[in-house]
Amino acid sequence: MSVLGNSARYVAGHRCSAISRSGVLALCFLPGLPFSAHAQRARTVQVPDATTSIVESLQSRRFYDALRQTNAALEKAPNDSRLWTLRGMALAGTEQTRPALAAYQHALSLAPNYLPALEGAAQIEYSIGSEGAKPLLVRVLALRPEDPTTHAMLAVVDYKAKQCDEAIPHFQQAEALVNRQPLLLNEYASCLAALERYEAAIPVLQRALALTSGRPNAIYNLALAQWSAGHGQDALATLGPLLETSSDEDVLALAADIYEANNDTPRAVDLLRKAIQANPKSIGPYLQFSTLSYNHGSIPAGIEMLNAGLTQSPNEPRLYLARAVLESEKGDFANATEDFATVSRLDPNLSIASVAEGLADSEQHKPARALSSFRAAAKAHPKDAFTQYLLAEALSENQNALGASEHAEAVAAARRAVALDPKMSNALNLLSTLALRNGNPKLAIDYSRKALSIDPNDQQALYHLMLALRKTDGNAEIPAVLKRLMAARKEQSDVQKRRYKLEVVSGPDDAPTRR
Repeated sequence: MSVLGNSARYVAGHRCSAISRSGVLALCFLPGLPFSAHAQRARTVQVPDATTSIVESLQSRRFYDALRQTNAALEKAPNDSRLWTLRGMALAGTEQTRPALAAYQHALSLAPNYLPALEGAAQIEYSIGSEGAKPLLVRVLALRPEDPTTHAMLAVVDYKAKQCDEAIPHFQQAEALVNRQPLLLNEYASCLAALERYEAAIPVLQRALALTSGRPNAIYNLALAQWSAGHGQDALATLGPLLETSSDEDVLALAADIYEANNDTPRAVDLLRKAIQANPKSIGPYLQFSTLSYNHGSIPAGIEMLNAGLTQSPNEPRLYLARAVLESEKGDFANATEDFATVSRLDPNLSIASVAEGLADSEQHKPARALSSFRAAAKAHPKDAFTQYLLAEALSENQNALGASEHAEAVAAARRAVALDPKMSNALNLLSTLALRNGNPKLAIDYSRKALSIDPNDQQALYHLMLALRKTDGNAEIPAVLKRLMAARKEQSDVQKRRYKLEVVSGPDDAPTRR
């Protein structure tokens, strides 16, 4: 199953030539919906005789005829915003998207509040996923504040931009439209979940499930919301139809977490074994199994399962890191140190805190951010420690492309952050990472000890210290550092849970679009 945020069907596949409720004509074609249905819904107003034949051509879907007629009419009235809008409709009907948008934009230059042109331009910008859609839709909404389609389109735009606080009111205003379309319901519920409004997401997902005839991903989404809202038994009841037949990793892992929360560890273990057998190359179930093993003191079982995972994915640093944690708990510091060193070689950026519960977020490592914006912010705010740290972090993200100049720039930015805020342990830990990467373990030890003077339980600093000691003559200190690391892990009060996400649930033609 794919993650909700990666929906492949945004608005592609919908073709609209224009929208009009007041002005000329509404023409929009949706897959599976006969043109006659749209024509019946199209609204016209009194228009000059010169445009009557153009409108008739558009209604009959004779777009090239309409385009020729419009071009001829524009020679006589080049500043008529209605004619430019009709030209946009004709061009859109012939799938000439960019020229159609240019025609609508020209109409708006002549009449900025001409609703048919506004709606036509908004539809095109929306359909191609352009940032220009939102300001146009806002202008449409100013003219028609109760329009559900505009609200729905704005909701989707805001959802895609991860602006859920702005998207939710638009979803609510478009309730009648949203309630008929599973994809919109799922995006609405995803925004509610992102704001931890799980109770509110449950009825939304129940409607989506009813519309999708019990699709597995719709069942999963509802169960996830129920569990997140604290209704574990309801979530298990919802998942029930899937558990005996499904081999989906997300379904099995979620059910395992719920059973473990209900103190039914044997059932949780069975489900994780089933997930591993069905998806032997997937990392998540191995890590989740290692967490259960750690929590219940079954260290050998966890190590055995991680060994099995490493036969499938021998270069996966998260498996080595989870095994190192278990080995440290077992007191096998020699093998733990070797595994930690392997992690450092495979992925120097991997944080022990991020997998302290054996559950690494698959989206932890994101592509290098836009450095230009961070550099500009650091230049604009030279006295802000956090801004300097963010620049250093962004520079260090792409370790493969980090040349000498970028390394020096990252170190300088991190040092500025520490100079501005000596207690910024994140910057000290980043400097330790950069020192290790640059082959300077003694400097890494110094930065790690400074971070530990701020927080003696800083897991990342302890991890870096252990790695750096291994590269110097400090091997005798490593067991004590590992013991401190494991103690810090146990004392961590905010236990990290597995980060589930809603999955895509879509039906035919369920992206909002103009009719």
